[in-house]
Formats: sequence, structure tokens, C-alpha cells
Amino acid sequence: MKEAGDLVIKAHKDWWVVATINPLTHAGTKELPPQLISRFPIRIYMDYPSPDVEYNILKTHLGDDLDKIEDEIMDVIKLANKLRRSAEAGELDYSPSIRETLTYAKLRISGVDKKTALKSVFLDVYGQFGEFQMKKVKEFIGSVFGYAVLEGGQ
Repeated sequence: MKEAGDLVIKAHKDWWVVATINPLTHAGTKELPPQLISRFPIRIYMDYPSPDVEYNILKTHLGDDLDKIEDEIMDVIKLANKLRRSAEAGELDYSPSIRETLTYAKLRISGVDKKTALKSVFLDVYGQFGEFQMKKVKEFIGSVFGYAVLEGGQ
């Protein structure tokens, strides 16, 4: 380590470096150069968890508060998965993560109405990608929650 003179720091024998990267289908993700890829010889592909596992992740973060919206949150996970599949197919430029389902749950538990939560977490982000994507996401929201949900507060 040049900054510390001749100090050598030896890593523990059980030390590992772990790194993650989003797939190239995610907006803003760039291809890694081969010389960097070769430094990570073990690669594990991880998809989004099943709806039940995602629910349990939310439950871990929110505890018993999640029970207040248990039925609704399963529909939110269903919506998120529709959006994820559409992004994987190249039809949408953004794929919501578990952060979005967690944010939605926090908003609803805190008293934010369903329309506002759906719009601010799942719809508005697509505005930057144009009207076609906004329309597609509105269709997905309507197919899961009913088409009137974005018209009035719930």
C-alpha cells in the first residue's frame, strides 16, 4: 500500500470479494470489459424471488405492519412481476425492484391512498420514457387493480 509506505496488508484466508451487477437489459448498465470479468471467475445468476419469498422479504422489513395490507401487497408483487417481465422482453425501459414493492408497502401502511402510491411508485417513473410506456403501465395497473383505481383515490 503506497499511501502507508511499505505496509503490506494480508487478506484473511477466508476473505472473499463479492460483487453484483444488473443485467445488460437494465437501463444504464454497460457491458463489463473481459479483463474485469476474468477477475470474477464464479458467476451466479439470480432472478427476482418468487412472490412468496418477496412477501417474506417485505415482512422481514415491515413486521406485523404488513398484515394491514397483506392481500393488496400480493397484488402489488403481481404488478411488479408483470412490469419486470415486460422489461425483460424489451417492452419497457425500467424494471421495478423489491425496493419499489417495499416503498409501496411503506406508503400504504403510513396512510397514503392506493392511487397515489401506485402512481408515485409504479407509474410516474415511466414518464421519462414516453407516452407508450405510460399507457402500457396503466394497462398493467388496471389489469391487476381494476381500471378505475387510477381515476379516484382509494
